Formats: sequence, C-alpha cells, structure tokens
Amino acid sequence: MWLAKIAGLITVESDQGDGVHVGLPPHWRTVAWACGAWLAGRTVLLGRTEEIDTAGLSPELSVAFTPEDLCDSAEVQVLIPAASLALRWPGELPALVLDGAADLMSYPDRFTPVGVPTDMPCLTDLATGLTAAGAQDGASDGAEPTTLTRCELATRVEAAATGSEGQTVRATLVRRSRTAQALQEVLVAWRAGRTAVVLTPEAGDDVAASAIRQEGITEPRTD
Repeated sequence: MWLAKIAGLITVESDQGDGVHVGLPPHWRTVAWACGAWLAGRTVLLGRTEEIDTAGLSPELSVAFTPEDLCDSAEVQVLIPAASLALRWPGELPALVLDGAADLMSYPDRFTPVGVPTDMPCLTDLATGLTAAGAQDGASDGAEPTTLTRCELATRVEAAATGSEGQTVRATLVRRSRTAQALQEVLVAWRAGRTAVVLTPEAGDDVAASAIRQEGITEPRTD
C-alpha cells in the first residue's frame, strides 16, 4: 500500500529528472520511499545537497526527515516524520513543502509499475560509493560515487540471496549506518523469503536484542 501511494505521489508531483533524492538514514520509511521511486520508474539518489550539486544532478524530488537534509535544487520537496507510526509531519511545514505522510493518504493503494530498461540507473550513492550487500559499512570509505543499473542491483541481490540458501533464519536484522547498505540488505532478505527488521542508526543494543528475540533472528548483521 505505502509503496503504491509513494509511487503515485512521485508520478503526479514531479517530472522525471536525474532521480529521487532520498535524504534519509536507514529506516522503514527510507525503504518505502526508495521502493516507491523504483515502482515509479525513477532512480534513487543518496547523498547530501552539496554532493548532488557537485555531481551536476537535478533531482525531481527530495525527501527527508528534516528541512536541512532536503536537496535545495529539487523540483519538489517532501518532509516525513521520523516517528514510525506518525501520520503527519509534526509541526508547520516550510512553504511549498509536501507532507510525506499526510499527503500520501489521497493516493490510491494500487499502482501499475512503470516499465524501464534494465540498463537504466537504479541507485546512485554520491556519498561513499556502494559495496556489496553483506560487506562491512566501512568497506567503501574513500570510494568514488557509484551508480548501479537495475540489472546490476538485481544481480547483486540475487547473488547474496543465493549465498544464504539453506539457512533456517526467518528474519534478517538490518543494522547499518549507511542507507545504501541497508537498502541492499533489505532486498536480499526479501529475495530470500525473509522478513527484514530495519533498525535506525541510533537504536541501542537493547533494541537490537529485543528485535532478535521477537523475530527469531539468529545471525544478525551489525556494523
């Protein structure tokens, strides 16, 4: 439902440009907005405003938890609440900025995926570059910004999911500080038929332990 609504908002509110800027840390809303962008046939851009400007990119839409993390050059700006169950932005929105929770409610729960070529850019990490799913977060320090096509991302996910076959884990704990890594690990979990439990970067060990106990996770991923 959420993915369809997000795809609908992106399609109606913006014309296709260089991508949808997802200026969010690992969070369930981050996964939803990235997948909604892909459903709408768009590229997901990760990074700060200055990194996007340096790359010469013009996002059609930027979504973030705070006004400071929105991309200034985006055609459309969207703020969403960080609270997991919140249904609207907590406070007064800046001028012309959409509420990425409340404004979604008017969009349909169904959306026909937009067909795009497999060689179309799918995910661009302008901050640190992308590492393979399952690698440590620090593995890409100093790497150049990296773009994956839809085919390349699917290949990575398929390889990682295949490598985990035979494990009896029913859920995967995704505990990453980098959004690109978190997104890839969620996709791997889904491809392997598992639930993905995404922890925010500030979540403590007590929260992780509770998630492991409740979801039956025996091999959590950590930084």
